Amino acid sequence: MKKQVLRSIIMLAFISLSLHASATVRRVNSAPGSSAAYSTVQAAHDAASPNDTLYLEASAFGYGILSATKKLVILGSGYFLSQNPQTQAINSGSTIQYVTLGAGSAGTKIAGCTIGYVQISANDILLTRNYITCAGYYGISNYGSIGNIIITQNYILAPYSSYYAIYLNYSASNVLVSNNYIYGYISSGTEFSGIVTNNILYGYQAFYNTTYKNNIFSGYFYDNNCTYSNNIADGTQLGNANNNQQNVAWTSIFVGATGNSADGQWKLKVGSPAIGAGENGVDCGMFGGPYPYILSGMPNIPAIYYFNAPSVPSNTINVSIKAKSHN
Repeated sequence: MKKQVLRSIIMLAFISLSLHASATVRRVNSAPGSSAAYSTVQAAHDAASPNDTLYLEASAFGYGILSATKKLVILGSGYFLSQNPQTQAINSGSTIQYVTLGAGSAGTKIAGCTIGYVQISANDILLTRNYITCAGYYGISNYGSIGNIIITQNYILAPYSSYYAIYLNYSASNVLVSNNYIYGYISSGTEFSGIVTNNILYGYQAFYNTTYKNNIFSGYFYDNNCTYSNNIADGTQLGNANNNQQNVAWTSIFVGATGNSADGQWKLKVGSPAIGAGENGVDCGMFGGPYPYILSGMPNIPAIYYFNAPSVPSNTINVSIKAKSHN
């Protein structure tokens, strides 16, 4: 009963954001017995009209796969929810096995989901605040030429550093990779152009025609017609010209895992050499710059992080909730 009341309150808060919009908000919940109209993300997609929003509620059950052919907004509940305070009252995430963004899906936004991998074959895609686990050897890849892709504020974790976290082997132009934690190779073909800024990067780096700035590096770096400034490396990969720092131990940079969440451990410690070391004095790393990483990938909608209600309600239900936004 408590969870049912809580889910109703969450949806009222969410729908209130869309009262003046013509697009439809569609609830998706994979838990048995849910009152939501859809239990898989594909079913919700197939019923949706372009520009609709699919809200994948917190669930211990997965949402299957998605083959997208429409422009949609897809929002999940975040990840690492039990590790960070003031996230969600229900700590389950919103898991999609994998996503393919095909013809017709240009302009799609996906946020707050746990995803095995994403294959992009459309332009104008925004992947933000997701946990991408790099199932099947890749995290994010493309098939065919793409452009105007934003990959920001994600936690991209390959099972091994030799797996590809981002592999854009076909033509990819105007790609922004910012404020992510990326463990694994990132690589592109020669027909690539983009900016990689304010990330934590662990693994082989081989993008072409790219501006790298304000990142924290560990791993081999290939200079494929790239420019790089104001980065920090644990070796001599980038040298020390253009305000790059070399041979900096990671233990001197971050607060570390002890007492912190999986993503919170990458905050800068007091006295870190990354503080103010970025371009125009911003901090290096995923929490620096104008669009800092958000713990647990919380979408920028209201989230109820505290909920208390009687187990057996009477005619009057006294409900206590606490909520906050995550802009």
